[in-house]
Amino acid sequence: MHSRYRKKALTRGSSTTKASALRPLLDGEPWTIDSFRAERSGEWVQIEMHGWALPDPELGAASPGAFLLNGHSFPEIEYPIDREDVGRVIWMRKNSRCSGFRCAAYAAYESLYPNGVLELTYVNPGPPRRVPAQQSWFFPDPEREGPVPEQDRRYRVIGNNNPVDFLRSGFTDFKRLDAAAEAFGGKGFAGHRRILEWGCGCGRLARYAARLPKVKLSGCDIDKDNVGWCAAHLKGNFVPSELHPPLPFPDGSFDLIYGLSVFTHLREPLQDEWLAELHRVSAPGALLLMTVHGQTALDYSGAPPAAHTALAQLMRAQGIYQSSTNDQLDGYAEHGGEYVNVFHDPDYVRKRWGGMFEIVAILPGYIYTHDLVVMRKQAA
Repeated sequence: MHSRYRKKALTRGSSTTKASALRPLLDGEPWTIDSFRAERSGEWVQIEMHGWALPDPELGAASPGAFLLNGHSFPEIEYPIDREDVGRVIWMRKNSRCSGFRCAAYAAYESLYPNGVLELTYVNPGPPRRVPAQQSWFFPDPEREGPVPEQDRRYRVIGNNNPVDFLRSGFTDFKRLDAAAEAFGGKGFAGHRRILEWGCGCGRLARYAARLPKVKLSGCDIDKDNVGWCAAHLKGNFVPSELHPPLPFPDGSFDLIYGLSVFTHLREPLQDEWLAELHRVSAPGALLLMTVHGQTALDYSGAPPAAHTALAQLMRAQGIYQSSTNDQLDGYAEHGGEYVNVFHDPDYVRKRWGGMFEIVAILPGYIYTHDLVVMRKQAA
């Protein structure tokens, strides 16, 4: 198939957005895949991918970007395609409406999942990412996957019932965390013997960490039903936990602890309790990878200009800001209304969390709309 790139002339989205409010680049610049199809015919696979990726503002709507399949350019690309929906939500980013794409290719099946991994990359505009894995989505080989949790379990974790999204998002988040551990700790997950997933849900990430040789994985969650699924289907030690500490582990139990979308739901008093508990169960020198909602999540929230500005001011002024309640775990975990939605300002994280851990890095938009906080417990 010959290379093809088709340009489309587009105009920007909202006419009510003031030019002075536009930003050339966002602090975090995620891109997303709306649909991915791989139809196998014998030894060959026809691939087609649709989604959106923010264009280079310096080149405008004609920017082709760089779409890669396992490190190689797609032979067929349509970009940009009009995405009025993206332009409406991400109104503050110049040319965000000019972000739709379609990529297609044929590939030999044996080359599609080298080492069990298919990698799709968009090389984002702006400075190089501190960890290049931030620019990629990772797909596990479906022929190697084991049991997948039922749809109600998945919904409580990712907010939709699609099993493909469950595997893709879990594997991508795992691969990105693994890359961050390597970049900032000198070794990936496989180099740590004692790992804790704090807030394991129904094993969206744990299913991959549990497969690593010589790794002793533990997981905990206040959703006891989902913890039970993990214990029944995954390798590792999975135990229920309560809304408040302590965890059922001795002091200094873990060399690596990760938690996705947990601190995003805790008010400050409960946050502080858990920071202290994570400090207790982490070994001296341990690496901790935690996500928060910050500017990236705000930019992708769809808030109109006035509300966006007000929320940003509240986040900066308060450091931690409760934006709404959350009923996602109602009926599955006793939380007494303490499970809410919060935003964190990075300066607040550096100051308050930094009183207990060394804040190694904060990576905007590293786990899609979540910012990643990389921390280390100081050696004794």
